[in-house]
Amino acid sequence: MATVTSKGQITIPSRFREQLGLEKGTKLMVVPTDYGLVLKKIELPSVEEFKERVEGRDDEVELSIDEIDRLVHEARGAE
Repeated sequence: MATVTSKGQITIPSRFREQLGLEKGTKLMVVPTDYGLVLKKIELPSVEEFKERVEGRDDEVELSIDEIDRLVHEARGAE
């Protein structure tokens, strides 16, 4: 059981944090469903991983570095 604080925060019990590998800074997506809210752990790639994933694909899409940077920040929620 968790209680919502006046700031809208909840504490996830330690056994679940340990079981799911939730550490300080872990990002969770909150998804509303017909049954309530679902928390989904999301793992964003590091900048290095992202570069590796898109390396060699630059001829498929014509975007400037600024456009790519903007899209990455939008996707990451402008951390």
